Amino acid sequence: MTLRDSLKRLSNESLVYGLGQVGGRAVNLLLVPILTRVLLRQQFGVGELVNGYSASLLLVLVFGMDAAIARFFYEQPDRAARVRMASSSFAFRSLSGVSVSLLFALLAGPLALWLTGSEAYAKYLRIGALTLPFTLIVLWCNDLLRVTFQPWKFVTLNVTQTVLVGGITIYFVLGRGLGVAGVLYGKWVGDATAAVLGIVLCRHHLRPRFDRAILKKMLRFGLPLVPLAFAYGVIGSVDRWSLQRFASLDEVGVYAVSLKFFAVVTLGVSAFQLAFMPFAYAHAKDAEAPRLFARVLGLYVAVATMGGLAIGLAAPLGIRLLATRQYGYAAAPALWLCFAAVAQGAYYVAGLGVNLAVRNVLLVWSALAAALISVVANLALVPRFGAEGAAMATFAGYATSAAVTYVISQRVYPLPFRGARLAALFAAEVVLGTVAVRLSPPGAARLAPRLVAFAAFALLAWKSDVWKDRGAIRQRPAAPGPEPKGN
Repeated sequence: MTLRDSLKRLSNESLVYGLGQVGGRAVNLLLVPILTRVLLRQQFGVGELVNGYSASLLLVLVFGMDAAIARFFYEQPDRAARVRMASSSFAFRSLSGVSVSLLFALLAGPLALWLTGSEAYAKYLRIGALTLPFTLIVLWCNDLLRVTFQPWKFVTLNVTQTVLVGGITIYFVLGRGLGVAGVLYGKWVGDATAAVLGIVLCRHHLRPRFDRAILKKMLRFGLPLVPLAFAYGVIGSVDRWSLQRFASLDEVGVYAVSLKFFAVVTLGVSAFQLAFMPFAYAHAKDAEAPRLFARVLGLYVAVATMGGLAIGLAAPLGIRLLATRQYGYAAAPALWLCFAAVAQGAYYVAGLGVNLAVRNVLLVWSALAAALISVVANLALVPRFGAEGAAMATFAGYATSAAVTYVISQRVYPLPFRGARLAALFAAEVVLGTVAVRLSPPGAARLAPRLVAFAAFALLAWKSDVWKDRGAIRQRPAAPGPEPKGN
């Protein structure tokens, strides 16, 4: 298969996985005009807090098993061994999810006081905790459908899940008048139903079998990623925690609208990520793999930066369509969050070398550095700038993650990436975007500088040729040296 054919296959698979995510993100966006008009900003902020904390906890509760099944699934000698691997990881996921869910439900009172500032919100944390096992099963089904290259089942599961969550949420909020609880009940019932569907779709890889040796191998690979997941969970939740602690729940509500633009950019990033990792492992031993991976990263940066900049610059119009006037200043944080989503996606390709070298424990250092930067930035910026400060801190965290991961990965498994040129292109996106927003006059006249900024960046991206082979260094073996600490 030629480089062009490989890139075409990756693009097609990214498109299909993107379709699976579009339904979900579309439903979430369609809920915004309803929820921002029915709920007070404070109530909208509480719902965002609970969902944000749950999402961060899910990163840890996966225990790195998503990466482990992608890494080892096709190393199994036959289908029977793959079924044992799938069944063993499913059993572990189910048991661990239920155990942690019950524990957090019991501790909802003291957790609510620390995470939201009041024990009055304990019932909302309890609902979120009881949703966790079902969400974890849906995530497991997504992992299996990806590694078995069944994208259309993946689409079916994700679209069904999000339509259910959206529809049930509207029923509970509008039909039953349950407010924030209705939002969380919608997630609970929708994820539980989707978990049943996921099991049906994955039934051919599930048997009442348990292989301790396979599970231990997966955990040896995955458990070192738990501190990494925890660090990214910190980045994903410290922004909202800082806002409720140093600003207000109303400010969290505004930030929640800004996060919808992060979600839109992440839609494309996630589609690419979901397709890329199985694709990369499948092609890792090809002679042309280094050049292929270099072109993939260059193409990703060129396309993602243009998309992120376009969505960030269009945020004021999007907010006008999605929410009420009181959420208008969510546009400034939205721009920074679009930049953050692009940086988050670059991390996955930049860190490929670490995964290919099976040195994934080293990723903990980049994650800890990113989490530290994010925490410090939130503490420094949120009291002064509110929601925009939180978005800037989130951007700083993800940008640090991508940069440090790139450096570490190139040391242990060098690939012919064009790092300096890619970093310059990304920096140009940030500079042009922020300058265009700062210079934009009020009213309809704000459109002109934004269009000029986007056109200038599109021309720069086109002229950069970052997705081409020209100027790429050759792959070289890693220099011998002492083992890093923690490996």
